[in-house]
Amino acid sequence: MYKKLLKALALMLSLVLMIAAFSGCSSSTNTNKPDDKKEVTLKIWHSWTGAEEEALKEAIAKYTEKHPNVKFDTLYTPNDNFKDKVTSALQTGDGPDLFFGAHDWVGPMATGGLILPIDEYVADVKGDYIQSVYDIASLNGKHYGFPLSMEAVVLIYNKDMVPTPPATISEMIKMAKDNTKDGKYGLVVDLNNTFYNTYGFLTSFGGSALKSDGVTPNLDSQGFVDYMKFMSKLINEDKIIPKQLDYGTAQSLFLEKKAAFWINGPWCFGDIEKTQNINWGAVPLPKNDITGKDSAPFVGGKMAFLPKTASDKALAADFAKFLTSAEIEKLFYDKAGTIAANKNVTMDKWTAKLISEAAAKGVPMPVAPEMNQIWQPAKDALAAVIDNGKDAASEAKAANDKAIEAIKQMKGN
Repeated sequence: MYKKLLKALALMLSLVLMIAAFSGCSSSTNTNKPDDKKEVTLKIWHSWTGAEEEALKEAIAKYTEKHPNVKFDTLYTPNDNFKDKVTSALQTGDGPDLFFGAHDWVGPMATGGLILPIDEYVADVKGDYIQSVYDIASLNGKHYGFPLSMEAVVLIYNKDMVPTPPATISEMIKMAKDNTKDGKYGLVVDLNNTFYNTYGFLTSFGGSALKSDGVTPNLDSQGFVDYMKFMSKLINEDKIIPKQLDYGTAQSLFLEKKAAFWINGPWCFGDIEKTQNINWGAVPLPKNDITGKDSAPFVGGKMAFLPKTASDKALAADFAKFLTSAEIEKLFYDKAGTIAANKNVTMDKWTAKLISEAAAKGVPMPVAPEMNQIWQPAKDALAAVIDNGKDAASEAKAANDKAIEAIKQMKGN
């Protein structure tokens, strides 16, 4: 199923790049219209920074031009804590009217009754969306996410430090070692989200988050053990990645030309271009020449979610639809480099083709609720091995046991 969905994602994005899109609006009439007369404040929660946050502010300004009765109260929370903050707020009934997150949040949030289906709100515009991106945030036949963009991490590089990008992991490591000197590093990546950002390396060692049934944890596999050893070696032995690196520091090092490589996604392209002084490029994560396997990163979509706490659901949905319009997704594409989920957006930059290629090699991030119970055990195991030198095999088994127990508790067993 994942391979079929992935092919659809890559194919649909490629078609968008090759042809001019036509309007695909449905003739359905949406009766969920907001009241344009009453004064109202819309609470928006997000974790966006840099060019993405600036694009959001511009989108809000454009919306208020059309709807002067609407005011916005935006709250930024760092990505590390954002999902937990939103979940806690929704559980206590004190959440936002709209928030943004990854498509795989659908699993736990929809089953927990924290977010609402959006089908009735997008009946008149769903034809504008790339179908596979729209479908990726669905569960049990219902859609839960307004599709904002399509994502996959890639290997970004400074062309002045690395004239030719690596084709294999061994080449990447050698180039990174050559550039780790004089206060500069070969490779930077947000280590607060190591499992997501370097998932492609896990798959290249034959590992995966879940077994082939899509619900059973697979953290006790040899692939996960080898992957953790590999990441520990890059940091502790090769020393090409700084220890305990967060997103902001990784970004600063690359933008200040102090890092040869940066593993990140299209959301950072706008920030790189904004500096106007970096000769940069990007390629899909390199092949693992040790195992002969490709590096297959997670492929997903960024969504706007309508929570049960929304005070004016029609208004929140209307703004979400506005964000997914061709006009606004083009704004985000131009300013922040995000890859549009609206098929009416013409994307002519080389970065759009790049993400299409990366997506073709990747695997869709599972939306099953069980996936939500994988993140923390995987993160803890990586920290134990990388930061504390613990045995990888023992930590892999412990992580898998924790994930299994968490799933049992989730199901009330």
